[in-house]
Amino acid sequence: MKRAIAFAALFGLIGLAATLWLLGENISSLGRIPFSAIAIGVGLLLLNYLAATVRLKMLVGMANHDLSLVACLRAYALGLFTSAVTPGSAGQAPAVVLSLTRDGMPASRAWSVNVYVWVLDLVLLAYSVPISLLLVGRSLPVLRIDRPELLALGVAAATAALIWVLLFRLHWLTTLLKALFRLRWLKRWQPSVVDFTQRLEAATLELRGGSLATRASLHALTAVIYFSTMVTFWVMVDAVNPGAKLFQTMATAQIPTVLAAFFPTPGGAGILEILTASLMRASTARDVAAAILGWRLITFYSRLVIGPALGAARVGMQRPGAEPRHAEG
Repeated sequence: MKRAIAFAALFGLIGLAATLWLLGENISSLGRIPFSAIAIGVGLLLLNYLAATVRLKMLVGMANHDLSLVACLRAYALGLFTSAVTPGSAGQAPAVVLSLTRDGMPASRAWSVNVYVWVLDLVLLAYSVPISLLLVGRSLPVLRIDRPELLALGVAAATAALIWVLLFRLHWLTTLLKALFRLRWLKRWQPSVVDFTQRLEAATLELRGGSLATRASLHALTAVIYFSTMVTFWVMVDAVNPGAKLFQTMATAQIPTVLAAFFPTPGGAGILEILTASLMRASTARDVAAAILGWRLITFYSRLVIGPALGAARVGMQRPGAEPRHAEG
C-alpha cells in the first residue's frame, strides 16, 4: 500500500513538472491560490462525500439491505483511495464490495450495487461528455476536431449502448464470465461462479425496481458527485483568473478526467495534470498551474489521506461477532 501511494505521488510530481513546462510557468506560481478558494474547494469536497454516501445508502437499501451512513461513507472513501493507487482506477469497485461485505452485505448484492453505480455514472457521462466535447472542441483549437458534434454523438451512442447492456443484457456479461471459468485451470471454481452470477442478476433486477422519485434522486446525487469536482476546478481557475467561464472551464477538466481512466498510472496521476495543462495552454489564463495543483490536491490527493483514515484500515479486518443481517439471495 505504501508503495502504491509513493507511485501515485511520484507520477503526480512528474505531472506537475510537465504542467509547469507546458504552461511556461515556474514553481513560484504555485502559491497563488487564495485561502478563500481553498476553503470553497474543501466545502465542495465535503459535498461530494456527502452526496456519494447518501447515494450508496439508497442503493444498499434498494438491494434489500441496511447499512449505516458511516458504513457507506467508509466504503466510498476506501473506493476512492484504491482508485487513486491502482492503474486505471481498477481497484475502486472491488474495494467498495470488500467494505460492504465486511459490514455484512452479501457479495452478490454488493456487486449489484456497483453495477447500478456504473449505470448512474454512465448516464451522466452520456450527456455531459458530449457537451464538454462541443464546448472544448469549438473553443480550443489544440484539439483540432473538425466535427466535434460527430464525435460527441458517437460518444453518446457508445455510452448509451453500454448502459443498455448493464441494465437489460447483464446476462451477456455473466455468460462470458461463466464461459471463462469453463477453462480447465479455472473449472474448479465454476460452480461457485455460476451461483454468484445468478445471484448477481437477481439482485440487479431488484435494484431496477425503484420508484421514479428514487431514480431521479439517484441521478441528482450523481450529478452533485461529479460536478462538485468540476466546479472545484473552476473555483481554482477563477481565483487566479477572475471571470473564467464556468461551463468551458468545467469541460476542460472533465475531458482529461475521463481520458485519464484509460492510462496505466495510479488513478491517472500525472497524466490528468498533463492533459488538463495541454488544454489550458490554448487559453489566455495565467497561473493555471496553481489552479491545477490546487484542484488535484483537494479532489484527488486528499484521497490518500481520507481513505486510510476512514476506510483502508478495515482491509483484512473482521468485525468481532459480525454476522450477515440477511441471507444470501
